[in-house]
Amino acid sequence: MKKVSIVVLLTLLGFTINAQHVFDKGSLMFNAGIGAPYNYGFIPTINFSGDYGVIPTGDVGVVSFGGLAEIQFADYDWYYYYGAYSGSQVKPIFYLGPRASWHLLVFESSEFDVYAGVGFGIKFYGNYNYNSSKNDVEYDPKVGGYGEGFVGGRWMFKDNLGLFAELGGGAGSVFRFGLTFATGNK
Repeated sequence: MKKVSIVVLLTLLGFTINAQHVFDKGSLMFNAGIGAPYNYGFIPTINFSGDYGVIPTGDVGVVSFGGLAEIQFADYDWYYYYGAYSGSQVKPIFYLGPRASWHLLVFESSEFDVYAGVGFGIKFYGNYNYNSSKNDVEYDPKVGGYGEGFVGGRWMFKDNLGLFAELGGGAGSVFRFGLTFATGNK
């Protein structure tokens, strides 16, 4: 009889508590972290991103829109073909663009958020070129595009503070991690 009473009590309690999720429509979260570079050396990237919950998809999840800003100080080796001049430089690469994520409501928890997404944007970078007439290396700035795909998760250990990690590729990092700041939840 005690087991039946406990099951009934837990069932009623489960119906009276609203499911709490870390990320819902209207949620606004920002990430700040470092990353393992996708290419060009081993110097960590510095990244900032944000998500705003816009489109609920029923009990399955929430679609968010946001953006990414990431800077990478790439280690770049250059050589003059005849061996007269060679060296190594650190060149900055800056990534900036929008992205969209789908936050899955797989956890009925106020601590965990799991998401996947895509993004694209503009990449500002440059190349070092050897100028034989000046016997010097010159920096040639360039602009290009990038696309990225990623999966990630958040663990909110306080109401508005947590940790995030993302795995993917296409922008500056293949792996990102750091702090998450939440505002505007619910």
